[in-house]
Amino acid sequence: MPTSTTIRLLFLGRQAALSQDFESAWQTLHAADPTTPAPTLRVFWVNSQKTALEALNAHTFSALVLEIDSQGQQRTRFCQTLRRRYPTLAIVAVSPEPFKTKQFAFDESIRLPLRPKAVENLMRLLRQRDATEVRFGRIHLNLATQTVQGPRGSHHLPPKQCALLYLLLTNGDAVVSRETIMGAVWETDHLQDTRTLDVHVRWLREKIEPDASRPVHLLTVRGQGFRLVAG
Repeated sequence: MPTSTTIRLLFLGRQAALSQDFESAWQTLHAADPTTPAPTLRVFWVNSQKTALEALNAHTFSALVLEIDSQGQQRTRFCQTLRRRYPTLAIVAVSPEPFKTKQFAFDESIRLPLRPKAVENLMRLLRQRDATEVRFGRIHLNLATQTVQGPRGSHHLPPKQCALLYLLLTNGDAVVSRETIMGAVWETDHLQDTRTLDVHVRWLREKIEPDASRPVHLLTVRGQGFRLVAG
């Protein structure tokens, strides 16, 4: 992950001040050596599951930090829902006591009171996870799981679709020619029939476009190739 990256956390809990403690702890870690670049941490607080879902649908977060309280069982069901909808989202539990549930596997658990070392470990986890992800606008590709997350939810991709999307994502907003795609994904320079490419583009659109028949992200550039638009 580039050191200039801003890592965004969504904090769901009753204590707004606790969400601010994450930023303070991270700043404390790096105040001693300001010459060493580090990612910026931004934490956004919500106090209801409904608001959390609205935020996750509208914005990109690296993790959901969940304050565990007397509603632990309800939170567990909520986390199971999140795992289905956002499989690339890290889900982190914070609690003053060990959270002893076997019904959900959190990516990280943090004991309160919050300590800078715990925040450092969390940031390390998120940087490791992001190393396997490519993001462009609302489209996130997890290379480890071959899963794409976008406007139409989460979908597993077969190898060729994954390779095609990765190529488009890593070229940002630039047009990628049919020749380049066929060479990189299908390892051929035979271009007399590229219907296979068109079929794979259609399949990708069905997974990442709000309306596959009216694409706004994966666009055809007539006579040239395809380009991905963040939207």
